[in-house]
Amino acid sequence: MPDPVPAGTPALMDPAPTPHAEAAPLTLGGRVTAWRARHKQLETVVFFAGGFCFDLLLLERIDSRPMLIHQGSYLFLLTFFLAADHHYSVAGHEAKGLWGKALHFRHEVIHFLFGTLLNAFLVFYFKASSGIFALLFMAALCAVLLANESPRFRKLGPLMRMALLGFAITSYFSYLLPVLAGFLSAWLFLAAVAVGCAVTLALWRLTAWWTRDPGWGFRRAVLPGLVVQASLVGLYFLHVVPPVPLSLKWIGIYHDVQKEAVEARLTHQRPPWRFWEHGDQVFHARPGDRVYCFVRVFAPRHFRDALMVRWAWKNPKAGWTGTDAIPLTIYGGGEEGWRGIAYKQNYTPGEWKVNVETDDGREVGNIHFTVVDDDSTEPRQFYEDLR
Repeated sequence: MPDPVPAGTPALMDPAPTPHAEAAPLTLGGRVTAWRARHKQLETVVFFAGGFCFDLLLLERIDSRPMLIHQGSYLFLLTFFLAADHHYSVAGHEAKGLWGKALHFRHEVIHFLFGTLLNAFLVFYFKASSGIFALLFMAALCAVLLANESPRFRKLGPLMRMALLGFAITSYFSYLLPVLAGFLSAWLFLAAVAVGCAVTLALWRLTAWWTRDPGWGFRRAVLPGLVVQASLVGLYFLHVVPPVPLSLKWIGIYHDVQKEAVEARLTHQRPPWRFWEHGDQVFHARPGDRVYCFVRVFAPRHFRDALMVRWAWKNPKAGWTGTDAIPLTIYGGGEEGWRGIAYKQNYTPGEWKVNVETDDGREVGNIHFTVVDDDSTEPRQFYEDLR
């Protein structure tokens, strides 16, 4: 038993609480961590923009064989991990041994593969896009790519994964087939969509055989991908989908263009300090002048197809009025793109535009310019560029 407390001994009491010590100031690393916690969405946007710019500068040519094989292998791995994730999620347990270790981080791998592929598709569509509808298509793709970075998006589960997989497969084959065939065609795009639909159906059959899941029916496993692929077909025939694998490298308006060995000599009146203009976008015209449009269009190796250069004048009463459509045959392979020249000799003062389009009417690029009558007789000063 404990010893009795002697009489007269004061009772033991807890020590008086000490005042709280002042919090130590945060270190630089602590301040950075706190800022990131407060601005998670902004951080996602910044990293997305940085990754896009990095890929835009360093991503290889769209017809690069190593890159095409690399992206194809990513699609194969993505399909495999989606099937494995569904199987073990339904089973309610993880795989054992080395197989289990390989699948332990499957969600992170799926997220990484989707992000990498979608970013590459965004870069290629960006290079090929022109016009308001193509820009809206790009904005929608950017929104999907940003959403792919958010945890809330990932919680949507298999429905969104199958929709994204359908988009990824169709996008990949939409430029792989023209690269292999050497031309653009609506039939090639439809073939890319058919491949995407076939893979979606095959993955459903595979997972249904591997995983006896009564809830994994057509509506959940196949319909999301088919909806995306049907939407892409509609957007293609509305000329919204950019014409990959083509991309506009340069377009400008000039007083004269002369082709040389590997470059073109471009003659213009624009002074060097007006660097934001592409040639004579304010074209001072004298009698006998021709308005030249010079374009450089990138196309894959062994590529041969038709382009149309369409001239239009803005009628003050009737709006844009087409005047000429000049066909050009494009040959691919050069890093700087194929060089094309079209000119117009009969024109009136006012606002003009030139659209460069594929044979089926999808816009590769355009330029607006203004023709101004020049009544002076003084000698003109011209400048020359090489492109």
